[in-house]
Amino acid sequence: MLMFRKMLCVAVVFAGVASRAQTTEAKVEFDVASVRQNKAGGAQHSNVPLDSGNVYSAIDPSDGRTAAGGFFVATNYPLWRYIVFAYKLSGTQEMVLRLGYFEGLDAKAPKWVAGGFEGNADKFNIEARAPENTSIDQMRLMMQSLLAERFHLVVHHETHEAPAFALVLARPGAAGPHLQPHPASDVCPELIVAGDKAAAATSHSAVGELPPVCGVVAHVPSEKNLRTSYGGRGVPLSLLATSLPTMTGLAIISRPVVDQTGFAGLYDFTLQWEVTNETETGDNTAAFRSALKGQLGLELKPTRAPIDILVIDHVEHPSEN
Repeated sequence: MLMFRKMLCVAVVFAGVASRAQTTEAKVEFDVASVRQNKAGGAQHSNVPLDSGNVYSAIDPSDGRTAAGGFFVATNYPLWRYIVFAYKLSGTQEMVLRLGYFEGLDAKAPKWVAGGFEGNADKFNIEARAPENTSIDQMRLMMQSLLAERFHLVVHHETHEAPAFALVLARPGAAGPHLQPHPASDVCPELIVAGDKAAAATSHSAVGELPPVCGVVAHVPSEKNLRTSYGGRGVPLSLLATSLPTMTGLAIISRPVVDQTGFAGLYDFTLQWEVTNETETGDNTAAFRSALKGQLGLELKPTRAPIDILVIDHVEHPSEN
């Protein structure tokens, strides 16, 4: 009996040590970081991409889509952009955080964090350093720790069933001509050589001109209208789905979009449509609906779906450096 108690005591102590070790290992932090409110204004710039693949603009030659050797520098961004980066939020989750726009998904952040349709959020400069071999996803965890420490940010996830659109195949098993499986032979460079404007602008494929790097939905060159000309290279269709409301404008797609195509894996796509004033019941435009079906073989069907969102429980202006 005495031996059993000793063994139990050792086991409890070991479990406590293991638990503390796991807690320590779970908290990933920058080696050093500086946070300052930006009241001077100026251009917004980050040497590390703050999105989760939903870029919406053309890929800039300076956007290497890497963790920049562990050195993070971002200037004049609102706090919501850092939260989107830290928690790798989808386009839908970003819209809920910023605007609380979608029916049944009202979890808008405080105005100084997210602003609104008119902007007006407080802006911040953040500089931080991590080990040189840090990945972007590791840097996201470091940013979570930084936001918790400096902004006292506390968040949690919730799932709500809400009105949505299902992205489905227009014809069973058949994709459109501008949607094809991503070829295994594609090297997918992570870094664009600075100054290589041709490479930065496009990457030719069987479906048209694509973004030069994989894993993003971004503008691609178009003789007609760059604003409504998009492409994705090596992207899951779930990324296309969650990007659609912001790609098109919330007046066109007023609900979250969920992927129900049944297509797994990565795909290349291009999608272009004309901007018109023609609408259909306020849910979509005829021009976009026609392009989505004709080019990608996809359409949107009204449904209800469980939507995961990030909710802010607590946040404060940053503490001093």
